[in-house]
Amino acid sequence: MLISKTLKCRVESNNDKHIKGIKRAILLQTIATDRKNKSLKEFMRTATAESNRLLSERKGCRTFMQFHHKTLLASKENTSFNVQVRCSLIRDAWKKKTSKVNGLAVKFNIPRNCKTFRTKSNFFVELGMYPAKRVAIPIKQNRNYQRFQSLIQDGWTCKTFGLTRNLQIVAYLSKEKEIPRRKNVLGIDINAKHFAVSVISPKGKILYQTYLGKDIWIKRKKFMERRSLLQSLNAFKKLKRLKQRERNFVKTNLGQIVKEIMKIAKRYDADIAIEKLKKFSPKGRRFNKEVMSIPFYRFKQILEQRCFDNDVHLDIVDSWHTSKWCSHCGAVGKGHSSNYSLFRCRECGQIANSDRKASLAVAVKSLLERDGYVPKPDIVQISKRRVPVNGLLRSDERSLSFAEHHTQPLEGIPTDFGHG
Repeated sequence: MLISKTLKCRVESNNDKHIKGIKRAILLQTIATDRKNKSLKEFMRTATAESNRLLSERKGCRTFMQFHHKTLLASKENTSFNVQVRCSLIRDAWKKKTSKVNGLAVKFNIPRNCKTFRTKSNFFVELGMYPAKRVAIPIKQNRNYQRFQSLIQDGWTCKTFGLTRNLQIVAYLSKEKEIPRRKNVLGIDINAKHFAVSVISPKGKILYQTYLGKDIWIKRKKFMERRSLLQSLNAFKKLKRLKQRERNFVKTNLGQIVKEIMKIAKRYDADIAIEKLKKFSPKGRRFNKEVMSIPFYRFKQILEQRCFDNDVHLDIVDSWHTSKWCSHCGAVGKGHSSNYSLFRCRECGQIANSDRKASLAVAVKSLLERDGYVPKPDIVQISKRRVPVNGLLRSDERSLSFAEHHTQPLEGIPTDFGHG
């Protein structure tokens, strides 16, 4: 089973040239002997206990440096780990939001505390757990290992390895490359039932609109009904299998949706923009069941990786007023009407599909955030009716640090988007 995970994305821009960096992790299975596994288990047991002790010491520390000075000397007295391992545990403990962990991945940096070498038959990762002790762990040469080697040959670099609580090795890889800006923008609005997509040009003309992922919601609804039945029968083994089936179904279909989005982006020469969503506050059992189950994080992970592989720029825009802004008159209302699928403007009376209008607002925001120009709020307009986009921009200038003033009005925004 291939396990590949996107961890972080970094972008530096210079006019139309954008250097984008991305990180990912690949799990490598080990084939260590019983003697080595015993040594690794003892190390992980001590590391987990030390991590929990560090978590208990975090209270009262306001900054990481304060926490680091408070715990470094005590960690040195409690464990005989290498300095890099101790600092890694302290850093991870500061980032975690829990008060106790049952397991963790301890990181080892190359070349100070880790190295790799190859023999005629095996590939080894040597970890320096203690100052005078290193353990060379052989790696199983399966699909994961083949994927790791292909990424290294493709220009990815690996400067850190991690040891998991299951005594497996995680390879943390990174790569940077220059990705040019594309002409148009593809905006995506993620809903509980589907993904709305809108492609617009720099002049504001809508080039394409569609829905994706409707089958995911239909299938997950059947999973919910089946789960309710099994819960009433206390069929715990079947519930566990059903959960795994649902997870695999969602992951597979998200990959297919991202593949279709990439085809649309290439067809219309468009960058991709999505919202930066925050955690929803609980609003009832039904809301939690529908909204909290949106696989936004997994979708974002897959999309980031595919955009990087296909040289498509991905923008993460602020979600401020994307659901409340009227694309016809520029007014900012209260959002959805009693019918959640429709947006009704109280100022001009426009009725539009909520998700399509939101995907359009995401694309417009991405256009405004290009090239690092900060506009004056009273001169940013869109469409022939000179609709102001002020409602899409926060008054705080820090959120406008990447906005662009369009010298010509954007054109072609229709007054109604319908359901088609």
